Amino acid sequence: MTSGDLRSEAPEIRAGSAIIIDAVTGKTLYEKNADKKMPVASTQKLLTAIEVIEEGGLDRSATVSVWDEMQPPTKLYLRTGDHYRKRDLLAAMLVSSANDAASVLAGSGRGSYGDFISSMNQKARDLGAKNSLFLNPHGLDFDGQYSTARDTAIIAYHAYRDPLIRYYASLRDVPFNHNDGRTDLLQNTNMLLYHWPAYFNGLKSGYTDRGGKCLVATSKYKGTETIIVMLASTPEEIFRDADRLIKWRFKHLNSAASRN
Repeated sequence: MTSGDLRSEAPEIRAGSAIIIDAVTGKTLYEKNADKKMPVASTQKLLTAIEVIEEGGLDRSATVSVWDEMQPPTKLYLRTGDHYRKRDLLAAMLVSSANDAASVLAGSGRGSYGDFISSMNQKARDLGAKNSLFLNPHGLDFDGQYSTARDTAIIAYHAYRDPLIRYYASLRDVPFNHNDGRTDLLQNTNMLLYHWPAYFNGLKSGYTDRGGKCLVATSKYKGTETIIVMLASTPEEIFRDADRLIKWRFKHLNSAASRN
């Protein structure tokens, strides 16, 4: 991705680190501490999704292990020994940010759970995200794990191009059928899909104690597509800040159009 101008008139935001890129060209439009290493919470599930889809076999069954069942909330409360279609687990991971679903997917890949983590890191490097180290598939706090806003934007840039990721990440809710016959309607953790204008269309939010509130937000407006990444913010501010940043982006679009 290429660099663009930093706009001094951009609004102040709560996030400790942030970046905006053009989702079509990859051009950087704004950044704030974009190379600072920090936790990125569940936004790293976008990389997990990329790896899962690339490995294929989405209609195959995956078995829940004891380790998967032990993952902390947010979770589906899957039970050891149960079997679920990988495609359904992928949807649950991207919509409701289910950590146990992410764990099952990592453990049901081509090799072991550890092999999947290694493949995630190699995939990140292949995509150009070379300032990151991922040690789990879900983004829960883990000593030594880190990424950056810029690397997160690079990963999001590629995730945005996958139609299945874009579809699931755009849903406000999705049904999940448990083995015992129960059906839960899983709600999307990205509040931009509920409370803000329709130009927001995805991708992933997250929260951990160390990482704070994190967000990858995508927008499509008048033929322009944008990716916003914000890390180390708060649940109270992050979605409002996303709206303020995208309106700043739209303002520059309108200004450029009026000059032409």
